[in-house]
Amino acid sequence: MNYQIMLRVICGLSVLIFCSCNKFLEEKPDISLTVPESLEDVRALLDNDDVLNMVAPPLLEMGTDDYYLDDIVLTNLNDTYQGIYLWRENYPAVELSGDWQFSYRAIMIANIAMETVKRLKEENSAEGKKLKGEALFLRAFNNYNLAQIYTPLGNETMDKRLGIPLRYSSDYTGPIYRTTLGETYGAIWDDLYACVQLLPEVSTQSNRPSKVAAYALMARISLAMDDYEEAEKYANQALAIYSSLLNLNEIDVTKNFPFPFLHNEIIYLAFSNKNSTIVNDRISIDSAFYKQYNDFDLRKQAYFYKKDNGEIGFKGNYAGAQFSTFFGGLTTAELYLISAECAARRGDLKVASKQLNTLLESKWSRGNFLPFLFFDNKSALAKILDERRKELLFRGVRWSDIKRYNRDPNFRLTLVRKNDRGEVIASLPALDKRFYWLIPEDVIRLSNIEQNER
Repeated sequence: MNYQIMLRVICGLSVLIFCSCNKFLEEKPDISLTVPESLEDVRALLDNDDVLNMVAPPLLEMGTDDYYLDDIVLTNLNDTYQGIYLWRENYPAVELSGDWQFSYRAIMIANIAMETVKRLKEENSAEGKKLKGEALFLRAFNNYNLAQIYTPLGNETMDKRLGIPLRYSSDYTGPIYRTTLGETYGAIWDDLYACVQLLPEVSTQSNRPSKVAAYALMARISLAMDDYEEAEKYANQALAIYSSLLNLNEIDVTKNFPFPFLHNEIIYLAFSNKNSTIVNDRISIDSAFYKQYNDFDLRKQAYFYKKDNGEIGFKGNYAGAQFSTFFGGLTTAELYLISAECAARRGDLKVASKQLNTLLESKWSRGNFLPFLFFDNKSALAKILDERRKELLFRGVRWSDIKRYNRDPNFRLTLVRKNDRGEVIASLPALDKRFYWLIPEDVIRLSNIEQNER
């Protein structure tokens, strides 16, 4: 495998991104450094998990209600992180966590991979199809993450509000502009429809996309857009291929890092880049939320620990001890919850309870779980949504969940931040424009694209 080519590509991209403050939006990479010469080179590019799998934006978690910071930690944050934590209308929108940079770097590499496959005339070979499918998935995955944090959710065919810039080529000399929200989601779906035809059903390595991963992402996006029929269809298609769950009875939930490295429940590995706010020793979990976990629910021990100051800390990183940041990938657990929720919404309580019970039986101590029986849609849905939050804690979905709940008057939330005395110091009402973050100021300055409204 030509690792020299791979290293040149990655180094060239890193210099381009980090030394130029997003000039990748305006400048074309040096082709002498960035063109792989074989399918082996493309494989090396797409297997660089430090670059392509470390792309879950910290902003997916930083605004949620799943954690709080005590006064000392908050006071020691810089103005940008304070502004994000407190949902301020305006704050210094500088690129501290790489949310924008890392996602567009991954998109650039995906484009280079597809261009190389085409240039080598390998689009119809088995390996060429697989590599193209992986690149299409990567582009869709990163575009969706960007859309979640920088745009509202909308109808992909009707919505004319601003989406994100879309990049289809490694030639970055062309003009940069924000597409409409409809165009953004249309492009994401186009890539997913294409990649699902090219990818193998399952992957031997969870850092590589598969057909199961594509269906899982399609289910996640459909759910976020309130398309429950499609969400259930894609979740069930994924589960029909792969449905393994991690049984917490078979691991030591008392360990500091209880989850095995790349365990069987992970369909696609993605984790966030490091962030100085959301790290385990800084954040605390609301005690009322912690108490929602039954004592026989092994997640209570696997996810949480008591801190020296008496507060509840989080230890349940789902990708294992090798990762110090939150998990942002795809799991079978999420698919069971999507399937259960969608079944409940269409009134099939038998299927809804079956899917939820299958999941929870693997999470409770053996012999102590009593299966749920649902008798009405409202209570079934409420229970499933509660379990969704409890299961998918710090897995990059809570922000989009809150945004979709806020479109339903029955589930709207007003988020609040409190100080150590219990006083409310910030709030975020449902449907507020602060639910989509400010684009980094350097990006606005260099590209002249529109900033999000405030």
